[in-house]
Amino acid sequence: MSIQFLEIILLMTLVTYGARVLPFLLFKGKNVQGFVRDFIELVPIALLAALVIPELVTPNGSIVIIHNPFLWAGVLTFLFARFVPNLFLGIVFGMGVFWGLDKLLH
Repeated sequence: MSIQFLEIILLMTLVTYGARVLPFLLFKGKNVQGFVRDFIELVPIALLAALVIPELVTPNGSIVIIHNPFLWAGVLTFLFARFVPNLFLGIVFGMGVFWGLDKLLH
């Protein structure tokens, strides 16, 4: 392996690990209130949305709304999970809906 490749891996490791550890180090032993606490609590939700929503709307690289089993299964699973707070049932429901819609729409 080249030195540049190892440097890239090391830098990526430091950035990834640092982003996860830095908040714990900054706020260790402190009672965080107000805007900072709200911000910290919403970061995981925002990151999950940023990762999931583009895959739901553009599964093949272009925007597809009507014939998109990913989008409709995601929306229906979200609605199901709002009314049935059981993670296992939500996963089974989402997989079943996706499978059915995938067969129906393709």
